[in-house]
Amino acid sequence: MPQTIAERLAQFSYDLSYEDIPPEVVEKTKRLILDTVGVCIGSTRIDFGVAALRLASRWGGAPESTLIGRRMKVPAQHAAFCNGVLGHGQDYDDTHTESVVHPSAALVPVALAVAERAGRSGRETLAALAGGMEATIRVAMPALNRFHLRGFHTTSVAATFGAALIAARLEGIGLARTVEAVGISGSFTSGLLECIPASAGAKRLHAGWAALCGIVAAQLAEGGYTGPATVFEGKLGVYNSFLRGETLDLSVVLDGLGREWEVLNVRPKLYPCCHYLQSFLDAAAALRREHRVRAEEVAKISCRVAAGAVNIVCEPWEKKVNPLTGYDARFSLPFAVALMLAKGKAGVAEFSEQSFADPLMRRLMSRVSYQVDPEYQVKDMPGWIEVTLDNGAKHVREIPEVRGNARNPVALEELLDKFYANTEFRGRAAGSRIAEEILAMEKLPEVHGFMGRLCEPEAAATAA
Repeated sequence: MPQTIAERLAQFSYDLSYEDIPPEVVEKTKRLILDTVGVCIGSTRIDFGVAALRLASRWGGAPESTLIGRRMKVPAQHAAFCNGVLGHGQDYDDTHTESVVHPSAALVPVALAVAERAGRSGRETLAALAGGMEATIRVAMPALNRFHLRGFHTTSVAATFGAALIAARLEGIGLARTVEAVGISGSFTSGLLECIPASAGAKRLHAGWAALCGIVAAQLAEGGYTGPATVFEGKLGVYNSFLRGETLDLSVVLDGLGREWEVLNVRPKLYPCCHYLQSFLDAAAALRREHRVRAEEVAKISCRVAAGAVNIVCEPWEKKVNPLTGYDARFSLPFAVALMLAKGKAGVAEFSEQSFADPLMRRLMSRVSYQVDPEYQVKDMPGWIEVTLDNGAKHVREIPEVRGNARNPVALEELLDKFYANTEFRGRAAGSRIAEEILAMEKLPEVHGFMGRLCEPEAAATAA
C-alpha cells in the first residue's frame, strides 16, 4: 500500500542524518537560526515580548528549556511558545515566499527547546530543524497563497506539523509514533487572519502556538494517542478541510524530497514588517538614492501590487492610511512607502506610533494609491512605485523579486548587521559570542550551554 504524505514526511524527517544534508543547507539553516535568535532577543524589550515572557514565567512547571531573555527554565512547550512569539511578534521573521510560510519563527524555538531538554548536540539539532523546516514548507506549497485568501494563517497551519516532526526526532519517540504525532497535529492547526484588518495583535501568537502544539502532539503520540495517517490528503484532512473546492497539485509536497531543498529559498527580512512590503521599501529607498527624491516635493505615489497581497497590506484602505498602532503599520503599504521616502530608513524605531505624529508622513500616506498588476505573483513579493513630483517629473522603481532566496541571497554580513542591531543592548561581546556559536553549531556537543547565553544577563537580572 502506498505511503501517505504524513508517512513519507515522517520517514524523511526521522531518518535524516546530519551527513545527508548538503553543506549549503546546513549553512542556510545556521543563518536562519542566527536571524531568528537575534529577533527574539530584540523582542524581549518590546511590550508584547515582555507580556509573553511574564505569562510563560507565571505558568511555571518543570525547568526544562530556556526562556530567551529570562534567567529561568520552563517546560519545553512553554519555552517554544514564548520564544516563538518573540520571533514572530515584530514581523521581522523570514518567509518562504512560494508557500507564504514563516518557518523559522515557529521551528527554531522548537528545535532549541527540545534539544535543550533532551540533551542533544548541535548536529542533531541542525538535522532535526532542517528536516522539519523542509517538511513545513512542502506542506504549504500546494496551497500557494490560498490559505491566506481563505483567512487562515499558513504558518499556523503548516508549522504545527514541522514542530511535531522536530520534537519527535529530538525526543527519539520512534518512526511509528512520529506518524501519529503528525496526524494528531492536524487537530491543532489554527490561526485566523481576521486579526490584521481588525487591528488586533493575535497574529503575534501564531508561530508560538504552532510550536507549542507540535511539541504537545509529539508528547501525546509518545503517550499512546493516535492520529490519522491521512491527515493531509484524506477526505476530512488538511487540504480538503481548509481548501475545499480548490484544485491542488499535492505532488509538489514529495517531489524531489531530500534532493531539492526548499529551505534554501527561505528569505530573511531586512525590515521589521510584512514581507509583502519589503520590495516596496527597497524601491522607495532606491528612488531616494538614485533620483534624490525629496518627500516634501512628492505630489502622488502610485503602487502596483500582487493580487494576493491586497487583503494583507492594502485593505481595508482607510485603516492602512490611518494605522492605529505600530503593529498596524507593519501591514500598511502607504505607511511603509511614506516611511522610507520621508525618513530614509525603516527600522524597529521607525515602525512605531511616534511616526504617526509626523505631518509629512500623514501627507505622504494620503497621496499613496495602488492597483493590482495581473502579471505579479505573490511568490515573488514584487514592488513597483511611481513617484510624481510637484513639478510634474515622474520616477519609477520596480523590485521584481524580493531578495533572500537561493538565486539572490542576503549576504551574511547583512544578517550579522541585523543581528547586532537587535542584540546591541546586550553588548557587542555577548552578541558576538552568541553569533559565533550559532555559525559553528555543528561543533557543539550539546546546546545546553549555548541556551544559557540567551538568558537575561546576570547584571540586568540583579538590577531588575
